[in-house]
Amino acid sequence: MFFTSFRHRNYRIFYIGSTISSVGTWAHRIAQDWLVLELTNSAQALGIVVSAQFLPGFFFSLFGGALADRLDRRKALMACNASGGLIALVVGVLVLTHHANVWNVALSAFLLGTTNAIDGPIRQSYYLILVGEKDLPNATSLNSANINIGRLIGPVLSGVLIEAFGTGPSFIVNAVTYLIVFLAVAQIRPSEYMLKIAQHTVATTAKIRDGFSYVLRKPELFMSIIAVSFLAMWGQDMQITSAMMARDTFARGAASFGALGSIFALGAVLGALSFSRRKKLPTIQLIGLRGVLMSGAWFLAGIAPSYSIFAGALFICGWCSMGVNISGNASMRTYADPAFYGRSWGIYIFTWQSLIALGAPILGWVNQNYSPRTAVLFGAVMALIMSLYVLIRFRSEATNKT
Repeated sequence: MFFTSFRHRNYRIFYIGSTISSVGTWAHRIAQDWLVLELTNSAQALGIVVSAQFLPGFFFSLFGGALADRLDRRKALMACNASGGLIALVVGVLVLTHHANVWNVALSAFLLGTTNAIDGPIRQSYYLILVGEKDLPNATSLNSANINIGRLIGPVLSGVLIEAFGTGPSFIVNAVTYLIVFLAVAQIRPSEYMLKIAQHTVATTAKIRDGFSYVLRKPELFMSIIAVSFLAMWGQDMQITSAMMARDTFARGAASFGALGSIFALGAVLGALSFSRRKKLPTIQLIGLRGVLMSGAWFLAGIAPSYSIFAGALFICGWCSMGVNISGNASMRTYADPAFYGRSWGIYIFTWQSLIALGAPILGWVNQNYSPRTAVLFGAVMALIMSLYVLIRFRSEATNKT
């Protein structure tokens, strides 16, 4: 069954709210990227802003992981969404009043990244509580689908809004969707949680250093985190490279750039739905296998001779990327104990966002000094090296087939 997790009322409410919010998030990201290019005409500046968006993961996601094991997750998520909505609203107002510049856009990206860094481990660990262990693999896949449903709709919506009204309205749309998810989380009933974690006993013991010690003692868990984060570092979602390929390589505008994001997302959504049928939790070797497939899709995108072929390659990239992400996300439950689930997610997001923040300016530099194609192919090579290392390092582990 594709939607077994939907039998839980709390999950249905959370899923709907999160899907709507995801539309706003991707509309915001497309508008932010295009705004930076309008203000600076620089791929390197775009890389810096993307880095600012993910850099907070280095500082705050570990804190968010500890909070996930200490606090009432429902109230914490409401606070994070209220903060995110306020930040998006301020950016929209700055753009509409012609006061936006690359520095306040970078600052807003950093602040929004901070709320996301805290929100991430809380939200991810919340799925286990909403659906329980039995339905967690399905919920993990559907969560990945919901993110990419937002990516399917958000970029097209943003591209149309940018062509018609400029970048400002896309930020306002994101602010409204944050409000919607805030109201959705408020409707969740703690009495219907499927997994009860003794929050009052964990609160005094949930320390960040204990989480690190725990992850380092479990090589499969540690390597799952490193592998997925490393693949993301080199442009897995094609955020920087798609913008430059659309504008510089294929001489297209904002609407065409937005369409590329939606095509990538369509592949990701269909991939997530196909992977949601899998009932077994994945192993790290499955991450390696799917990483090899994703590397091949990147190579295809890097050599695409036309916009339409590049768009088709992005569809395949989206499918393969979702396989990697779902394997990585679900492997957290394969290898992590529930008492360390929040902190393990905090370390995961810390590593993931830190490596993206490191990789984004490097990709921007490669774009600027060589070409967008070179940046895509460079990412493909790096992804292939990591995927092969995982397969060789854990070759003795039984392989779960896709």
